[in-house]
Amino acid sequence: MIVEFFRRGLKKDMSESKQMLFARNLICACIQSDDNADYQGLIYHQYADNPIPFDGMTDFMMKLEELYDEWDFPQRGLAPRMFKKGSRDDISYKKKNFSDKLPIEVISEANGVRNVQNKKGKLGTFVIQVVYRQNSTWQGHVIHQEKNEKVDFVSALELVKIMDRALRQ
Repeated sequence: MIVEFFRRGLKKDMSESKQMLFARNLICACIQSDDNADYQGLIYHQYADNPIPFDGMTDFMMKLEELYDEWDFPQRGLAPRMFKKGSRDDISYKKKNFSDKLPIEVISEANGVRNVQNKKGKLGTFVIQVVYRQNSTWQGHVIHQEKNEKVDFVSALELVKIMDRALRQ
């Protein structure tokens, strides 16, 4: 009887706790406006004070991909193909010589780390962790801050659908 009471109390306390993610590549997407289901907003990350604005979900995904390439984290599963003459050394995302450290570690040491989980968007706020970039897409977790719901996604398209569904409810 006492054990059952304790379990119920523990379950209640756990369900009321705030969902949080801890990783070196956290992104906070603050959705500010909606133009016919194509959202505009700001991207915050842990290594800069100023947000990165995006105008539409395609722009959002492209800017995140650029950040992940700059950080080299999570690392790409596949390299992009080239259809022009020249060498692959011309590719801007190639790994730089940072000794044994990943670029994200060097950026973290140089800029420090900021909390991005306290930002708020007008329409909605999503904290995103991309764990893998495999099969030419993303896999990871997203937390809808306003509803305190954590959902796993297996593709960038599924991430966009999760965000859209949460914003339309």
